[in-house]
Amino acid sequence: MTDRPDADPVWTTLSGTTIGSVHVRDELPIQDAVLTWSDQALGHAVIAVADGHGHKYHFRSDTGAALAVVSAVEELRRILPDLTAPDETARDRVARAGAAIVETWTAKVRHHLEANPYSPAEDELGASADPLRAYGSTILGAAAAGDVMVFLQIGDGDSVLVDSDGTASRPLPEDPYLDGLHTSSLCQPRPLDALRVGVVDAAADRAALVFLCTDGFGRSRVDSHGWWRQTGEQLLEFARARGLGWVREQLPEWLAEPALIGGDDTTMALLVRNDVAGIDRPDLADTVPVPEG
Repeated sequence: MTDRPDADPVWTTLSGTTIGSVHVRDELPIQDAVLTWSDQALGHAVIAVADGHGHKYHFRSDTGAALAVVSAVEELRRILPDLTAPDETARDRVARAGAAIVETWTAKVRHHLEANPYSPAEDELGASADPLRAYGSTILGAAAAGDVMVFLQIGDGDSVLVDSDGTASRPLPEDPYLDGLHTSSLCQPRPLDALRVGVVDAAADRAALVFLCTDGFGRSRVDSHGWWRQTGEQLLEFARARGLGWVREQLPEWLAEPALIGGDDTTMALLVRNDVAGIDRPDLADTVPVPEG
């Protein structure tokens, strides 16, 4: 591994997830998933969250979400060495990574299904006729390679960028398919129709922090439209004032309240640029190693 030049940014990842009170009541597994990865020597990092669908027809969505975040981290890691500028070439690479995520996820689902065939009772729900449906999940991913940041998403949830002044913005276009009742999904017939991608110049935009969260977090907020702005400002303020170690310790508590009130699983992943955020402890990352291949 080569040494990272002092001028390059260091990206730190943090994450947390909490089961929703409705899932506890109904004795269902947590259907959210989260995975992070970083290489501080190279200035590379990836975060991904996924929300498995709660409907009875998506009875393996917890597995689907887990496979989704692994697929997203694998494929976004592959393109990081090629992200040298925040231009259309980068956008094309992110779009191709989105297609690769769908392909990888589908292959992983089919492999799981081969090892765990549907039961006759599950077949009564039409599982064999539409084998991917039981694993239905959203996927949100963000990655950084130095000053280049990329985002992709299929389905609901929130991707938010916070600049050095604490001002939050959304780096992805709205999904026209979301209507408050239904979400786009990896399991739908044409998932790439719902793929949204974005590229950000982290240096020019003074990007300090990114957070991704499943809709269980936002839907429980009283201010259903502007909550993400306040959340972004507060996350950066807390990181600067109290440090990333404190933020990591508080994440379970911050996620527990919406999971209890809203009833849905609640998950958040953060990507923090240490020099812009003014944080000196990049060693606090909660990275989970992901095997190559």
